[in-house]
Amino acid sequence: METDNLSIFVLSDYTGKTAETVIDSVIVQFEIENVEIRRFADIVDIEQLEDIINQAKEAGAIIAYTLVSPELCDYLEKETSMFDIPTIDILEPFLTRFSKILEQQPQLEVGLSYKISHDAFQKMNCIDYSMRCDEGQDINKLKEADIILLGVSRTSKTPLSMYLSNYNYKVANLSLSPEVKLPQEIYEIPAEKIIGLTIEAESLHKIRKKRLKVMEFKAVSNYTDLDRIKKELNYAQQVMDELDCEIIDVTDTAIEEIAAQILNKKNKT
Repeated sequence: METDNLSIFVLSDYTGKTAETVIDSVIVQFEIENVEIRRFADIVDIEQLEDIINQAKEAGAIIAYTLVSPELCDYLEKETSMFDIPTIDILEPFLTRFSKILEQQPQLEVGLSYKISHDAFQKMNCIDYSMRCDEGQDINKLKEADIILLGVSRTSKTPLSMYLSNYNYKVANLSLSPEVKLPQEIYEIPAEKIIGLTIEAESLHKIRKKRLKVMEFKAVSNYTDLDRIKKELNYAQQVMDELDCEIIDVTDTAIEEIAAQILNKKNKT
């Protein structure tokens, strides 16, 4: 076959990106001066294949494809063999091998790989959002949140935000303190999006003392003072009541259990 100028038609019943990526990775291993790759996406019927096969015949092209429909694959192989057009079924070796190993038949669902990639991208996007909007950062994005967590320091806001973002929720959190004024944006958020986190004063007192010890910090003003903690919690309760939001007591409760309560509430709305 003439390899100075090579034409490759990439066919797919979806975007064709997978097939084109594979071809790009393989073709660089060969000494070919010029390679033209044409992508044909969203192929769903025989009429489309018929037209592409005619073009491939005229161009002397190779056809590489990722079609999951057995009917389309059979037609393509039959017609191209009549015209001696070389074809490469990119998915078939993998589907066959995995089918034997797993003792399962493939789903043969168009766009399934894209759906998986899209879901992964969504999760990454949610995690990125939660990191950007941790502890009141990037207030301008607050209205984009699916969930907003409110609570005083050490009520598990950050780990809970990261945990929930793995369930494809954009989670922002704000720390409540009597000396820090809440942003006006929080009063423009629907109450059902806001979750207040509260905790028993004595439990929070222990958590903060342990935190300082682990981080090898010296006592920070009144951070671990029990009276101060009670004042913070009273203020937080007033804010939550004012916002009319759902309140969850996180005392001695694991992140997974708190998240389960929130997800259960979200699923009911």
